[in-house]
Amino acid sequence: MQGLNNKRREVPGGVIVFFGALFWSLNSPLVKFLSLNSLFICALRSAIASVVLIPFIRPKRLKWNGWMLMYVCSYAAVCICVIAALALTSSPVAIGMQYTASIWLFLLGCVRSRHFSLRGFVPVFIIFVGVLFFMSSGTDASTGTGNLIALSEGIFFAAMTVSSKKAGGTNPVGLTAVANIFTAVVMFAALPSLWGEFAVMTGTDWVVMLVLGAVQVGCGYALYNMGVQRVTPQKASIIALWEMILGPIWVAIFLKEYPTLPVIIGFVIIIAGMLLEAKMTSPPETAPAAARPEGDARLTAAGRVRKRRP
Repeated sequence: MQGLNNKRREVPGGVIVFFGALFWSLNSPLVKFLSLNSLFICALRSAIASVVLIPFIRPKRLKWNGWMLMYVCSYAAVCICVIAALALTSSPVAIGMQYTASIWLFLLGCVRSRHFSLRGFVPVFIIFVGVLFFMSSGTDASTGTGNLIALSEGIFFAAMTVSSKKAGGTNPVGLTAVANIFTAVVMFAALPSLWGEFAVMTGTDWVVMLVLGAVQVGCGYALYNMGVQRVTPQKASIIALWEMILGPIWVAIFLKEYPTLPVIIGFVIIIAGMLLEAKMTSPPETAPAAARPEGDARLTAAGRVRKRRP
């Protein structure tokens, strides 16, 4: 009975992933207060997240295998590719392509199961159309290299989601810490010029960076990795789309910068696809025992009578 009660109190994985996406969405309004080098922002927020999350590392609970290597590399690749794409293509494309991960995960599932599910494809396709509307709002100059880097974001995000489920073990928060340590070390080691950015940081920069590192990255990815342990990778990647929706909302509320019509249309389509996906993947309701037909009850009773006869 106690185990049943604990199971009832367990927070659903989808809710945990949603709160991870909620923290991620803080990036959109907060980075607008910074004038620092974008690569420096990426490296420093990972370093701050590392410091915050290091106490949660439990080495014996993590799986130090190929999946771990795949996770830390794909995590670092997502962080770096988003920054690089923002510099080489339009912002909506750089942000939106990360969330094509649900398409890649659906295709991976088809390959592994050797079965194409139209029921599963329809909501994913609707969401993809919404992402396309979001990306069409870009007016900045784009380059082929930038678009190619942006395309790789979705692949790396899909790889990160799959490997998180495999490598997290019972210590998904520790996994987040390891990935951020790896990302910070790689970036500061590969780009020594980033160290010079510390000299120009103001008090406001430090406050914003602390929030980005501890809350937006640290808590956001920790919650995402915790949630992925309880839901499928594809479902997690779909719920993560709330970052794309909430980010412009915070910008509109706090900075009075409003989304364009294509972005709003994209939001509506994405939410419709998410609701359809939730409805199609929800388990069917089972009729309670009291609602069984009377004939079934008589048959069951007759079976018990026959068993009692010598």
